Amino acid sequence: MPDKEIRTILAPTSDSYVMLPNSAVAEVLSFTTPEPFKRAPTWLLGELAWHGWQVPVICVDQLALGRMRRAISPQTRILIIKTLGESTQVNYIGLLIHGLPRLKKVTAKTLLEKPSDKLPKTMFSKVMIDDLEAVIPELSEVTKIVEEAAYGSN
Repeated sequence: MPDKEIRTILAPTSDSYVMLPNSAVAEVLSFTTPEPFKRAPTWLLGELAWHGWQVPVICVDQLALGRMRRAISPQTRILIIKTLGESTQVNYIGLLIHGLPRLKKVTAKTLLEKPSDKLPKTMFSKVMIDDLEAVIPELSEVTKIVEEAAYGSN
């Protein structure tokens, strides 16, 4: 019996990738400067209007990986993802990415979990897929943290 394939999206960050289920991705936008929040952590860039929703935009490099944000370039995009959670205020989140995401089919044979001493609670796992390193976010935790930082909800 062949391995079950899962369709994922690999979205480039500063020096890695974010791996998401294909079903979580709503749209890829050209970079538009988000409207900043009055008080927000540096990883929360602001929010933008998208199809009638106010979408918080985050820098996943800063939030999850503790890396500095890379300068905005012509390749910078905002990846709109569905939160798939229980939030009443955050139904979508924009992720700052650097380049175009790509579709990748993965199987148990092509995906290798990388041991990691300590991952933040916003990250589910670090993995290798073929020769690429990627992080898999814990979307429910990311949603909670974004909702609290953006709108003061618990």
